Amino acid sequence: MKLNYKNFEIEIFNDGSFTLHSADNTSSYKNVYYSDNDDFNNKIAVRTFENSQEISNAIICENGTTNGLTENSLIINDNKIWICISNKIYCLEIPSLKLIYHKKLDSVTNFTIYKFKDDFIIHGELEIFRITQLGDIKWSFSGKDIWVNIEGKQEVEIKDDRIKLIDFENNEYEIDFNGIEISEK
Repeated sequence: MKLNYKNFEIEIFNDGSFTLHSADNTSSYKNVYYSDNDDFNNKIAVRTFENSQEISNAIICENGTTNGLTENSLIINDNKIWICISNKIYCLEIPSLKLIYHKKLDSVTNFTIYKFKDDFIIHGELEIFRITQLGDIKWSFSGKDIWVNIEGKQEVEIKDDRIKLIDFENNEYEIDFNGIEISEK
């Protein structure tokens, strides 16, 4: 995935060949972020460029559910990039890719991140979260089942005055922007 932000190009990809502490890696990274365990199945690389010159790079290694990278699994704003990786969210500074914070949210995995006012809505497998840009949880909401819909319905839809949610069993919920349930069908 290649993105443009201000005068920077940002490249994000899965570097499955990377092995922590190995001299045989085909790519080396200035910034390496990882959990306590050394056996990772999520290895997301980020590189920043300006005028085709690489400025910095980083790799984030995490265990847990692998969702792959999509346009909705990251947000770039205010010289920062937020990336959903496994059950955590990482916030890196642009262009240095220095770690600002990482935080565990959903206990299984975080699928998508949406900009909402000055905050973010995070679509996790078990919970929906509203967090600040600093990663503080304002609220979380759980349904009767997981937030995955195999019929292809959009699980999270932010409307003008509410958030519409659909779970695995097609239960429909509407919550307000404070995470309070308005209705359930």
